Amino acid sequence: MTLKQLEVFVAVAETRSFSRGADKTCITQSTASQHIQGLEEELGIRLFDRGRGGALLTEAGKLLVGRARKILAECDESRSAVRRFVGMEDVVLRVGASNTPGTCLIPALLDQFHKRYPRVRLEVLQGDSTSVIEQLVNEEVELGFIGGRFNDERIHFEALGEDTIVCAVSSDIAAKSKHSLSQAELCKVPLIVREQGSGTQKAVYDAFAGTWINKESLRIVAVLGSSEAIKRAILNGTGYAFISSMVIAEELNHGQLTTVRIPGLNISRTFYAARRDGRELSPAAAAFWDLMLSRWKR
Repeated sequence: MTLKQLEVFVAVAETRSFSRGADKTCITQSTASQHIQGLEEELGIRLFDRGRGGALLTEAGKLLVGRARKILAECDESRSAVRRFVGMEDVVLRVGASNTPGTCLIPALLDQFHKRYPRVRLEVLQGDSTSVIEQLVNEEVELGFIGGRFNDERIHFEALGEDTIVCAVSSDIAAKSKHSLSQAELCKVPLIVREQGSGTQKAVYDAFAGTWINKESLRIVAVLGSSEAIKRAILNGTGYAFISSMVIAEELNHGQLTTVRIPGLNISRTFYAARRDGRELSPAAAAFWDLMLSRWKR
């Protein structure tokens, strides 16, 4: 049973004529007859009575015609859905992002993306870098934007821009203390850190490897799950924290936060765009991928 057979069958049923049914489906009458014959042979029963009244449905034909119309309607809707998908109309694009890309990089491009593709709805699932990679592998998102690269052959990475990670503290605390801490002094101040799996925290600990600082010797007073939580904690005077300069740019400009220099410790990391290796992107994902790379690729 083919879609063409069903299309011809419905056309003949509606027109009660093989010739008019053939015209409606843009084929010859003999071809229409062949389609109906093949359908009847497959089902093992006649679908039409041919007589002076034209082609009239048998009881079996009446049973089939309603189902055939539903199948053809579903096929038409499926074609329309794919056309909308290709044309980026009424499409949902899901991407994963770690904290800084999700807070700074993606929002900076939302207006431009929406103006180009107004019928695409972007859904951003935020988490740490590790969880974004898991979302990609599990096909929960099409794209990921994170603060570090992982050794995973299933994922293709493209480097974006670089980010500077600074040690920051509230201006009230800074006014009462020094704007520079030695590596030894850093281990004595109250420190707020990100959770395991965070790209920011990984960059910080990787940088410590080039110094004598041992992360076990740090005075960690809190482990928080987002850059926003870190920022609010240091604004409230809880302590010091290593955080992306992008995330606290406004607070630095307004004098609410201050950076603290640690001699011998300079921390930067690269942002990455990630996608499943060897997989074709949807049109919406390909458009967003290209836009992110054109704006942020170094």
